[in-house]
Amino acid sequence: MNIKSLLLGSAAAMIAVSGARAADAVVIAEPEPVEYVRVCDVYGTGYFYIPGTETCLKVGGYVRFEVRNIGGDDEDFNNDGYDTRARFAPTFTVKSETELGTLTGYGRIFAQYDSNGANDTTIEHAQISLATATGTFLVGYGDTPYSRFLDYGGPTINDGSYGDTNASEISYTFTGGNGFSAIIAAVDNDVNGDWDTNFEGGVRFTQAWGWIGGLAGYDGVEEEFGAKVGVGFKIPNTAIELTVQGLYSSEDDFGHFYSIRDNGDAYGDFDYAEWAVLAGASVAFNEKVGLAGTFQYFDTEEFFAAVSLPISPVAGLSITPEVNYVSRNEEFNGILRFQRSF
Repeated sequence: MNIKSLLLGSAAAMIAVSGARAADAVVIAEPEPVEYVRVCDVYGTGYFYIPGTETCLKVGGYVRFEVRNIGGDDEDFNNDGYDTRARFAPTFTVKSETELGTLTGYGRIFAQYDSNGANDTTIEHAQISLATATGTFLVGYGDTPYSRFLDYGGPTINDGSYGDTNASEISYTFTGGNGFSAIIAAVDNDVNGDWDTNFEGGVRFTQAWGWIGGLAGYDGVEEEFGAKVGVGFKIPNTAIELTVQGLYSSEDDFGHFYSIRDNGDAYGDFDYAEWAVLAGASVAFNEKVGLAGTFQYFDTEEFFAAVSLPISPVAGLSITPEVNYVSRNEEFNGILRFQRSF
C-alpha cells in the first residue's frame, strides 16, 4: 500500500465519522419566552398581575419618623422633653374576580421603634372581604366599624377620643345605589383571650355635599353601650371640609369597649365622660400646603385641641408639624411628623 492510498483511506474514514456525529448532534432547545409582569388596571393604579394568575397585587405603605411630645413633660415629668418614633408599615392588597364578586385580601404590619423603649412589631390589619353587587362581607382583624364607619375622628394627627379600637370582626356592609349604606358586625371584645361578642351597627348617607350617619356598639362583657352621630360637609367651591360628631357612653364610672376618655395627659391622668362633642376642619390651600384642626369637649368640663400644617414638598413626602393642647394639665405639646408614602 502506498502513501497515496493511505491518505485517501484516512480521509474517507474521517468523513464517515463526521457524518455519523452530525446525525447524532445534540439539538439545543430554544429558551422559553419571558413572561413579564403585567399591569392590572382593573382596580386602579399600582396593581400588577401575579405571574401565571389572574390575581392582582398591590404593594404600598409608608415609612414614618416623628419627634413627639415637643415641649411637654417627658417620662420623668421634666419640661421640654421629647420622644422620637420610627415606623415602617408595608401594606399588601390582593384582588381577583370570582363568580360571587370581588375577592380581596388586605394586610398591614408595622415595625416600630420608640425612644422610650416601647418597640413593637405587630399586625395592624389582616382582612378578607367579598364585595357583591349589594354589599360586602368581611372577616378579619383591623379597625372596628365603630372606629371607621363615620370616618374616624378629626383631621389632625391626634384626632380625638371616639372609640378608636382594633379587633377581630365578622361584618356585612349593605351598599345602596343612592348613597345609603348600613353595617352590622359581631366584634371580638377580647377581654380574657377568648371570643366575647360585642355587637355594632350603623347607617350612613353619603352625597356630593358630604355625609350624615349614626352608629352604636354594645359591650357584651360589661353590658354597656356607646353611640355616636355625625355629619360632614364639603363647602361648595372651596377646599374646606367640616365634620361634627356627638358621642355618648352609657357608663362613665369605669371603662368599657365604648368608653369616652377625656384626653388627659400621657401618663394616665384622665376621666371617663358620659358624652362629648368632636369637631374637625381642614382646608387645602393648594397641592402642597393645607391646614387642619380638631376640637373636642367632654362633659367632665375638659377639652382637647390640635392644629396641624400638612406640607407636601414633593410627591410621596409629607411633613406635618402639629400643636396640641390638653386642658386637664394646661399643657401645650407638639409633634413633627415626616412620612414617605408609597
